[in-house]
Amino acid sequence: MLRPFPSSPLHILVVDDDPAVCEALTAALAPPYVVHSAATSAEAAALAVAQPLAAVILDAVLGDEDGVALVPQLRQRSSVPILLLTGHGSEALAVRAFRAGVQDYLTKPVDGVALAECLARLLADRWPADPVGRAQRYIREQLAKPMDLGALAGAVGLSEIHLRRLFQQQCGITPRRYLLKVRLECAGELLRTTVHAVEWIAGEVGFRSGTRFAKVFRRVYGHSPSEYRALHNRQCRSSLPEMIKTDRRLIEKD
Repeated sequence: MLRPFPSSPLHILVVDDDPAVCEALTAALAPPYVVHSAATSAEAAALAVAQPLAAVILDAVLGDEDGVALVPQLRQRSSVPILLLTGHGSEALAVRAFRAGVQDYLTKPVDGVALAECLARLLADRWPADPVGRAQRYIREQLAKPMDLGALAGAVGLSEIHLRRLFQQQCGITPRRYLLKVRLECAGELLRTTVHAVEWIAGEVGFRSGTRFAKVFRRVYGHSPSEYRALHNRQCRSSLPEMIKTDRRLIEKD
């Protein structure tokens, strides 16, 4: 059987209106996962906000509710894998589920071993093995979106305190400082390699205010974004003649 990452307990949300199913799924997954259960869309949405989750296992039918309709609400919270459970293999349902943001589905009755293997595969495909690596990948994938420590911790299945401690141990800085570092590095790359407007670049790296972006960028790099771009362009132009000479010498040598 594929095993999940042992470095920290990952929290899984099971959404099913049948208590017996929730109990069976919990028995199949815990340990090593910490399993939470919800019977309705409202309960599931509340748990998704309150509890950092690594994945969601969702029944396609929740009593009178449509389980697939819950997926967009969950997607507003995070991009964690969602595994759909369905009592029938309807192709139309599968297509609708995948379009909504579901990663995979299993038909009922669900075999516990198959469930654990599918879940571990989704988690392994989604993130690198260590929590800090998962957080770093999430930051780079979601860079343009507003992000706080709670959302980041929830996306990798850790508490905010645990994530902050691990980040400082491995990277020497807090997750917030790492996020800012990545945003400014990406902004610098875009300023050097594109002609996009500074306001556009600010939005692409997650700053909602161009003024705030310019202020932070100047504090770190010593130049405004426009000055930084102009300085880089001058350096490129000044190095061009020497590059041409080098190329000519190589050609003549050949």
